[in-house]
Amino acid sequence: MPSHDGSVLSNSQFQSRRRVARAFKMRGLAVQASALDAMMNHMKRETQNPHEALNNILDEVKERMMGGNFDSHQLVVTERLLSEVVADLSRDGGDVTNEAVQILDAFQTPRISYNAMRKQFTLMKSSME
Repeated sequence: MPSHDGSVLSNSQFQSRRRVARAFKMRGLAVQASALDAMMNHMKRETQNPHEALNNILDEVKERMMGGNFDSHQLVVTERLLSEVVADLSRDGGDVTNEAVQILDAFQTPRISYNAMRKQFTLMKSSME
């Protein structure tokens, strides 16, 4: 059986691909062929529990599509959306901590003043410039 990229799939690969496509369809989602290829590549690399990983990814994709500005009749999963979801789900605690913590130099910190009349903050020019 030929795949999206023209290579021939074995029967077990074809069955797995069909199972994943069916899982998308069961959640009311259509999947692009390139996104399905990306999902199959991710499933090959998933060693612990591929079925649980698939369900987590599908739940997150569905949640994002329902929360976004997507037309309910056009719930097509793209490779870009799928790669964003996989990247977000594969982040660990260290990644989140590294993004949350920033080290600032006390002498390079911007100075901010509050204007009570306008009820807004403004950035002050530093005297060292």
